[in-house]
Amino acid sequence: MDRRESRRYKVQLPVAFSGDRIAGKGTVCNLGTRGCAVKSGHTLKVGAFVELRIDVPTLDAPLLVDLAVVRWSVGQEFGLDFLQLRPEEQKRLKRFVKKL
Repeated sequence: MDRRESRRYKVQLPVAFSGDRIAGKGTVCNLGTRGCAVKSGHTLKVGAFVELRIDVPTLDAPLLVDLAVVRWSVGQEFGLDFLQLRPEEQKRLKRFVKKL
């Protein structure tokens, strides 16, 4: 059973993330208005908090997620729930996802 509250869409978007004692890059492989999944050369622990900069080709600047939490982690993939986005970033994300 899928517990997600919003639909996720397959994408291939570069992402940079940083948090407490971790910084890295990867690829967002699915994206929704409330979260995403990332493939990376880094392993993140469930419960870790990070901020994200997602490069979206159709946007003039990277999409900024101020705070996300790791909900699951398997090997070099992890799932994030978005906890804090500025209102303007939330609008940009919703516009992009609507086009998917």
